[in-house]
Amino acid sequence: MRATERCAMEKICIKYNDAKVRREQVDELAQWLSDFGKTVTSVCGKHCVIPEDLDLLIVMGGDGTLLGGARAAALRGVPVIGVDFGGLGFLSEIKFKQARTALAAMFQGDYRIEERCMLEARIIRHGLGEQPILALNDFVIAKHSGRMLRLKLFINDQYFHEFPGDGLILSTATGSTAYALSAGGPILSPDLNVISITPICPHTLFARAIVTSRRDALRIELPPEREDLLLIVDGQEELRLQPRDAVSVRIPETRARLVRVSEPHFFQRVREKFNLT
Repeated sequence: MRATERCAMEKICIKYNDAKVRREQVDELAQWLSDFGKTVTSVCGKHCVIPEDLDLLIVMGGDGTLLGGARAAALRGVPVIGVDFGGLGFLSEIKFKQARTALAAMFQGDYRIEERCMLEARIIRHGLGEQPILALNDFVIAKHSGRMLRLKLFINDQYFHEFPGDGLILSTATGSTAYALSAGGPILSPDLNVISITPICPHTLFARAIVTSRRDALRIELPPEREDLLLIVDGQEELRLQPRDAVSVRIPETRARLVRVSEPHFFQRVREKFNLT
């Protein structure tokens, strides 16, 4: 929904990836924001902490940097806008050369907030669920050895299927253009509140992705003998799983709030990014 009033985003943090963004570029944008009357801080690093009292998070980097920022910001309801320094750039909204013009328009109210569905996972160990983990793109249950993996999928506590292969990708509609796409999953409109379940290199004739609704709760049970399994969060964080663990996944109330300053032409962006004819 497009805003109609001036934007009251006064306290701004810039999160940047120093492998892609030069410090002078960060300082240049920060100075411009300060001249615009904003209070600006900056943070760098994979595990950096954003300030508590914040109105807007600007992420300078690629989609990977934005994913980490969006997870942290979502817990506080802070909107995020991405300045793209990466390659594919599905999530980042603007290029650095456009940043001043786009942000100036946003501060005048010419923007909208796009709320994106997230996923929440819990590792269930010895019958108890651990702290919830958020992902914007996907959770991946995978192995780091050559042996085939068998994962049992339960939907709403009902057994569905055992997947033999290299693992499973559980993705949001936002994540459908990431790892899930390369594994044969569907491209989903990002406003859908669904979970896409895509097998990785399945060793079975049933090799189709499954899409479940926001009301469905998933549970993946691990084999009792495997000690080489990981839960991977948005392709960035790896959590070691133990034999007989299970992983529950659902859609939480928490949403990522992405700032958009252009019109929503998702499938046009897909055409451009993948050079479709």
